[in-house]
Amino acid sequence: MLTGSLSLGRLAGISINMHWSVLLIGVLLASGLAPALGLVATGVAVVVFLGSILAHEMAHALVARRFGVGTLSVELWALGGVARLDREAPTPKAEGWIAVAGPLASLAVAVLSIGVFVGLEQLGLSGALVSVAGWLGLVNVVLAVFNMLPGAPLDGGRVLKAVRWWRHGDKFRAARDAGQAGTVLGWLIGALGVGLLLSGRPGVWLLVTGIFIALNARAEIAASYVAERLDRVRVGDLTWFGLAAAGRDMDADSMLWQRQRIGNAGAVVVTDDTGRPDGLVLEDELWALPVDQRPTVLLTQLMVPLNRTAQADPDDSLADVLPRLDPTKPVVTVWRDGRLLGVIPPATLRQRLTTAR
Repeated sequence: MLTGSLSLGRLAGISINMHWSVLLIGVLLASGLAPALGLVATGVAVVVFLGSILAHEMAHALVARRFGVGTLSVELWALGGVARLDREAPTPKAEGWIAVAGPLASLAVAVLSIGVFVGLEQLGLSGALVSVAGWLGLVNVVLAVFNMLPGAPLDGGRVLKAVRWWRHGDKFRAARDAGQAGTVLGWLIGALGVGLLLSGRPGVWLLVTGIFIALNARAEIAASYVAERLDRVRVGDLTWFGLAAAGRDMDADSMLWQRQRIGNAGAVVVTDDTGRPDGLVLEDELWALPVDQRPTVLLTQLMVPLNRTAQADPDDSLADVLPRLDPTKPVVTVWRDGRLLGVIPPATLRQRLTTAR
C-alpha cells in the first residue's frame, strides 16, 4: 500500500486503495470539464473515469487469479492504477493474458459508453450526462491504445515480454527486452512533451509520463538481473527456523533485556491472547526507540500484522518473493500448511539482495 493511501474496502476479495494524488487528477479533470458540463456532470465524469481505471486494474487481477497468481492490492494514484501481483506469471501465456486483460476491459468500457451515447442521441436525448458517456468512451479508447504501446512498464510491454519469453524461453532476458523498449518509448514520449511545451501547447503530463515510463523501465531491467541471480536461491536456504514469541503485554524495553531470545532472527513474533501468532516486530525498530520511551511502548504498537508481511514456503524461489516485499520493512515470513516456521532475517535478506545487485 502506497504511503498516503486510503483503503476503499475489498472487491472480489482484493484490497482497493486510493492514493491522495488521485485528487490531482480529479481537480485537473474538473477544471477542464466543468465549464462545458457543469458541476454535477463533471462530478459524475470524474467518478466514472476512476471507475473505469478500477475496472482496468481489476481485469488484470481477475485474469491473474485464473492463472494462479494472487493480487496483493489494487492501487489508484495520479498516473492511473496498478494491480500489485504477489508473484510473477508462471508462463508466457499467463503473462500475455494478464497484461492484455486491462486494455480489453478499457475497450469494453469504451464500447459500452459509446453505445450508450449513440443510443441516447438516437432517442433524441441530449445534455451534459449524455456527453459524459461519449467522453468516457473516447477516453477509454485512448487509455487502451496508450497502454498497449510496446514497452515496460505499460501493458504492451508485458505483452512484448510474453512474446519474447515464448520465443527464446528466458523470462529474465524477455523482461530486459521489454525494459529496453520501454526506456526508448519513455524518452520519446518525454521529448514529445518538451516539444509541445516549447511550442506553447500543453505537454507537462506527457513529459512527466514519459520520464515515469523511462525510469521504471530502467528499474525493471535492473530488477531482472537481481531476480535472475536469485532464481535458484530457495527461501528455506535463508530462513531462521524458530522465532522468539512474546505476549501482547510485552514492552520494548523488556524485550531488549531478553535480546538473547531473538538470536539472529532479527524479529520477534507477537502472539494474541490464545497464543496464536499475530504480528511481527523487527529488532531494529526496538533499538530505534528513544531509551526513555522503551518501557512504555508495547510490542503491539510496533508490530506488523503477519498478513501484511511477504509470506513464502521454504521451497519457493526467492526471486518469486520479491514482488511481495514491503521496501520499508523487507521481511519474509516462512510458512507451511498454515503454520509459521520462521523468518528470513532482514539483515540476511539485505545482504543477499546486495550481493545479487
